[in-house]
Amino acid sequence: MILISFRLGLTKILHSETLSRITKPGYVLVIAPRQSIVMEWMSDLRGLLTAMGFSMNFVTGSGVLSPAKSKEIRLTTSIHLLAALSEEKDSTQSYPGLELVILENLGQLDTHYELAVSSLRRVVQTQPTRIVGFSASLNDSADLATWLDVAPSTFHSFKPSDRDQSLKVVTHTFAIPHSPSLYKAMTRPASAAIVSVSHGPAIVFVPSRAQCSSVALDLIVNRSLETGSETGYLPSDVSAESLQPYINRLQYRGLSDFISKGVGFYSHSGMHKQDRATILELYSVGIVRVLVVAREACWTLPVRAAVVVVMGTQYFTIHNDGAERRLRNYTLEELVHMQGRAVRHGEMGHFHLFCQAEDKDTYMRFLEGGLPLESRLLGSDQLQQWYKHHRDRGHIRNKQEGVQALSWTFLARRAASNPTYYDNKGTRDECLSRIVDELEETIVGHSQGRPSAIGAAATSAAAEQR
Repeated sequence: MILISFRLGLTKILHSETLSRITKPGYVLVIAPRQSIVMEWMSDLRGLLTAMGFSMNFVTGSGVLSPAKSKEIRLTTSIHLLAALSEEKDSTQSYPGLELVILENLGQLDTHYELAVSSLRRVVQTQPTRIVGFSASLNDSADLATWLDVAPSTFHSFKPSDRDQSLKVVTHTFAIPHSPSLYKAMTRPASAAIVSVSHGPAIVFVPSRAQCSSVALDLIVNRSLETGSETGYLPSDVSAESLQPYINRLQYRGLSDFISKGVGFYSHSGMHKQDRATILELYSVGIVRVLVVAREACWTLPVRAAVVVVMGTQYFTIHNDGAERRLRNYTLEELVHMQGRAVRHGEMGHFHLFCQAEDKDTYMRFLEGGLPLESRLLGSDQLQQWYKHHRDRGHIRNKQEGVQALSWTFLARRAASNPTYYDNKGTRDECLSRIVDELEETIVGHSQGRPSAIGAAATSAAAEQR
């Protein structure tokens, strides 16, 4: 097992001698927490792998772990892998032909990913399958390495600043509460950041799809006031005639007013698929210089920029049919992913973070020192469902087997290393035994119509940690 705690391109590991070792029908299984990440890889890798004699496919269901008929690269998500493993009749099933497993983005270890990796490691422990794991830089990756049984000689941990590509990080702080006035105040410094790199493309992240147009309009107006020109950010060599074929393809014609100023939107929801494709095409050819992206679309955005601006790190969620609004902070994983859009091979990148003054030190500590990583299993619906599934299928027949199954999880490792967070007042096995008791009680309670109390202690401890 090899673990690299640093953002390293998948192409580097696949372009090395690794694939040359596969000389007969067999497959490499690449796992990621999100399908959008898989789709980006497939676009980047297809030509390389075809030249090396490998086929490449996104796989689901029984196709994830079925025997290989040729040399294959199979890409899937943690949810699909967990589903495939859960359908096996024998928990000790072997998988001939599985030569290499690549675990990408382990820093985004959610409940599905943790259960999928735990289950996979358990079933391939007697096979000669190599496993390579990658993660964003973590502030303490030793427990992740221990969980995955990584030998010290194959464990490599780096700080974010150790990257090959140059990245300049600038923070801008504001004392104005989250409101339209805050984004008005952010407009001028955002525009200055965009034009600080001559002719370089820029990505501006905003909290929601609804704010894309208002922020884009503010940026255009500010640019016009500064330059006295009506062309906004549109390159000087782009004519109205050259824009018309693109405008004709738009489903929402309101976008044309922004495209003509060199600005486009990108949102995963509420935007026609053809419009997204057209905007990305305009961005790739340099007509759209500024791409305003909704926060939730950061995971599906397939392009990078010379300048990335994060305009604010808070957003509202709506509850009770609009009667209640709650202010939430961006997750650290979201910010790291946004920052990654400014990392370009062979070129300097610029990352501008606009945030509240009191949040600056916290964000910079993790952006410079690496992300924290804890298990999210305790008290989760996914753990209950997973445990009940394996109990019903006879894979877990008694308490001892339940504890043994949980011992493969990252939760088991962190419960020993950070006992306060997991309300662990004893040894690791005593903690796992208590979790099994709670899971059994929950399953019986559900079958009898009683409410579940599992995870109350974990929720309380997690709230204190925040």
